[in-house]
Amino acid sequence: MQIMFHVKEGVREYVNRGRKYPFPPPPVKRCNNPHCNKIVHYKKHGFYERNYYSSEFGGKIIIRRYICPLCSHTISYIPSFCLPRFINAVKHIFDYIYCSFYRKGSIKSVIEYLNSKIGIQFSRQILYHYRKRFIDNINAIQAGIRQLIGGVKLPDTNLGKGKKAREVLAIMRTEYQDIQVFSQQFHQTVTKTFLALNKL
Repeated sequence: MQIMFHVKEGVREYVNRGRKYPFPPPPVKRCNNPHCNKIVHYKKHGFYERNYYSSEFGGKIIIRRYICPLCSHTISYIPSFCLPRFINAVKHIFDYIYCSFYRKGSIKSVIEYLNSKIGIQFSRQILYHYRKRFIDNINAIQAGIRQLIGGVKLPDTNLGKGKKAREVLAIMRTEYQDIQVFSQQFHQTVTKTFLALNKL
């Protein structure tokens, strides 16, 4: 299991401090292992590395791990600038999806614009993958947004998924100045990321 936590200092400070970063304390919570399912005080259980790429940093970052003292089930604390199971920065992923709907021109011109703006290279295949995943998850994303933003006006149910996705992106951009905050809150509320594989 992965838990997202807010990193207010940014990725550079997080990377520079490495294992000395002030990670959240071990949680007291119900163990996710269905064979255990007890409320436990997790213990520190070392670190592991994962890949992360953004305009600020590209390479390995440290992830803090905790362990259930009863059954040895582990959980990880993922910084808010990451998406679990994705190596690219959540803000870049969102910018690519958003611009694929809102920037005029061909997909090629959108990619060229974003690559020059962000300073890293995303391929057309990656953009299609992110865009398709977002569209496929749109109904579940709307359900999560409904829980996060009281009284929000969501797209008409009669719209197709692509048109819903466009309107939902506008809501996300309007309601959240920082997409990392949305991503973290969505993950806490739904227990999945907004790009999780068809299981939201």
